Amino acid sequence: MPDHVERPSKEAALVSAPVLKLFIGVVATLCAVLTPRLIAALTTPDRGNVTFVSPAYAGLALAFSVLIGVVVAILEWRVPRAPRDTFMTTLGVPAILAGALTANQGVAELQRTTQSNDQTLNAILQNNSIPVEGPGGAAPASEGKQGLLRLPFETAVYAQPAASVPAAPQAAAASRLAIVINQPRYFVVLDRARTQTDAQNRLLALSRNLNAAAPGRAPTVVLRAQSGEFLVVVADGPLAKADAALQAIRLKSTYHVSPTLVQAPN
Repeated sequence: MPDHVERPSKEAALVSAPVLKLFIGVVATLCAVLTPRLIAALTTPDRGNVTFVSPAYAGLALAFSVLIGVVVAILEWRVPRAPRDTFMTTLGVPAILAGALTANQGVAELQRTTQSNDQTLNAILQNNSIPVEGPGGAAPASEGKQGLLRLPFETAVYAQPAASVPAAPQAAAASRLAIVINQPRYFVVLDRARTQTDAQNRLLALSRNLNAAAPGRAPTVVLRAQSGEFLVVVADGPLAKADAALQAIRLKSTYHVSPTLVQAPN
């Protein structure tokens, strides 16, 4: 008798109606699609100027949920299953798609931000009459096309003792699992020459002029061979474009030099 009583309760916990399958699929998909946005809204300190769920996104989420719900109803047509089993089965696919969509949107937004920042930097550099060159000496090359003729050596000739050369600043370490946009880095070039002897003479003269303009605070300059010529560059490079632009503008304003940003080879 106890077995006869328990069996109907187990059967009553199963769902086979297509309408209920559709409803479970819609709810599971909405949870997978909207939960990341809701969590972001809850964990963002200042939410006043951020729209986490736009009307367009809400409409797309609803349409996508109905579509997945219909698919679930067809796949489990009149198949008795516990609601939690149907819910968990349905949750997997939209969760993967929602994660892929979020990652894609993040990369696209990061690329747009990087491009906008680069255009702003180019405008600032142009207003300050600071040219920007690619690694081959021409305009910055597009990614994957460097056109670089590198010398078999790259030496640094210091205008001051090597021990006094400041260490290059370390960039902020990004997470190894983060999505990172690889951006070119630049040397701040103050002079250049075709021969090493001429370049060394220019380096020493420039170092004396810098020290005379601001004793004790002058930047250290070094000699670097690149693209068939010798460049007199500021020692703490190569730098990210924003840092290199800021340094070039400061040097031009303080020491009245004519710096150029030259892209470092990859």
